[in-house]
Amino acid sequence: MKNSILVISDQQEQNYTAIKQAAELAKAYDCDLHIVNFCYEYLRGVADVEQAKTQIVQRLHELNAHKLVNTLQGLCDYEFETIWAKNIAVWVNEYVAQFNPFMVVKTGHRSEALLYTPSDWHLLREVKAPVMIACDHKWHKARHVLACIDLDTELEEKKRLNKKVLENASIMAKYIGAELHAVYAIGYPSILATVGLLDKKEIVAERQLELADRLTLLRSNYDIKQENLHIKAGDISKVITSVAADCKASMVVVGTVGRTGLEQKLIGNTAERIMHLCKTDLLALKP
Repeated sequence: MKNSILVISDQQEQNYTAIKQAAELAKAYDCDLHIVNFCYEYLRGVADVEQAKTQIVQRLHELNAHKLVNTLQGLCDYEFETIWAKNIAVWVNEYVAQFNPFMVVKTGHRSEALLYTPSDWHLLREVKAPVMIACDHKWHKARHVLACIDLDTELEEKKRLNKKVLENASIMAKYIGAELHAVYAIGYPSILATVGLLDKKEIVAERQLELADRLTLLRSNYDIKQENLHIKAGDISKVITSVAADCKASMVVVGTVGRTGLEQKLIGNTAERIMHLCKTDLLALKP
């Protein structure tokens, strides 16, 4: 039995960005698609609520099933269902826990108020499976794949996550015929550079010398050209966004570790900040 990619369909979207991207992933990873269309309406004042739900679900299911046939014909095998659910992230979490899909794919909606978290952020923070947030407005002529790695870490869990990021980025780059790029962003307090206590070029040069053997092995193992390995100092999410734009990346692959509580809302993690800034597909992998 093949692995399955769970695709969250956006019924208001005209070009089916997430579904088309998921079809490419299905071919690259030899998976089937399980496509879910969500609907929910307030039915206050409706005499027969259950009948109204059934009619709404049936109508939307028939409409979108017809569109999917035209969109995916001959591309991959898929199943499609329409679900009545108010909270998409809760349903997805329960589905992932029960069926363990290979990946979750959704079109991105990239704005967030301080105290309101849309489905995209919930999925990145909570879902245990890899999550891809597909972008429907990419940089012009974007093509390459950018892997974001943390060479500062000494934690075994994060080292394994680096490997997972590089392996998945390599698979996607080979499948779409793109070059693989990797970025290592050296974070540091920007105030120190502002007051002249740190020099970014010196920081980068020192780290390159310290990591010379590791960088050589990395390029060899994943067939990364010298010029495609980017080492820069600065705010991590801004460095990654800048490199993604410069190398015309169509996908950024990043490891992510979720946060909880107020810290999660006020800070977020690197994957969330990249999603907000980048005009690329974002594939977020968990440890």
